[in-house]
Amino acid sequence: MAKAAGGTGSVNDMILVTEQLEERYGRRKTQKFTDFIEALVYQILELGAQEAAAKSALKRLQEEYVDWNDMRVASVREIEDVLGPRYYRVREKAEDIRHLLADLYTAFRRMDIHDLLNADGIATLRALPETTNIRRDMVERALLLALEVKVFPCDEDQFRLMKFLGGLNKSLSYQQGVKKVEDTLDGEQILRLSRVLREHVHFCHVHDEDEPQPVNFGLKPEKPEKSETKSRKKK
Repeated sequence: MAKAAGGTGSVNDMILVTEQLEERYGRRKTQKFTDFIEALVYQILELGAQEAAAKSALKRLQEEYVDWNDMRVASVREIEDVLGPRYYRVREKAEDIRHLLADLYTAFRRMDIHDLLNADGIATLRALPETTNIRRDMVERALLLALEVKVFPCDEDQFRLMKFLGGLNKSLSYQQGVKKVEDTLDGEQILRLSRVLREHVHFCHVHDEDEPQPVNFGLKPEKPEKSETKSRKKK
């Protein structure tokens, strides 16, 4: 597998890693959000799924439920039925959405949190991964998507993959590497990079691979929500 030459953490190195992974997982037009919760829910829906399927699923959910609170009190089975039996890892997606909404309600005691997204509210959101299953990189990506807070959404596995592919100098710590990306790329470039890193780490986890693995970047993007997923082992 090709790696970025040198791995110095230059803008060219980072863009090359992005483009390599986009050859495998496809490039998508970045979708901006005005609703923070919508940005979180969509991340659950799009991971491992095709873009059109994820957008269609989000639309079905929004048409089915009056608001986020209405969706929050729905059962996992009800959400699963709205997504449809053929949706990629549908039970897992429904459970993740149900838990996400429950955790947000526990944190804020309400589901309309638009006016709470100030410094204190953002601090509360960033603390959620410490006590819930909400991932830190999901929160950071939603901050970038909905509030244009310039952060690099990245967990430890994604960071190791970034260095493995040559996008960053291997001597950098996690904190140093994240800052390097934030200082080097613009918001659009960060969003492209973070999505495909997350997609490939997800691919590795689904296939029970603990370490970053090379992929055949010459392949066309797969369609994971169809026949291929039947052979995948559920996490």
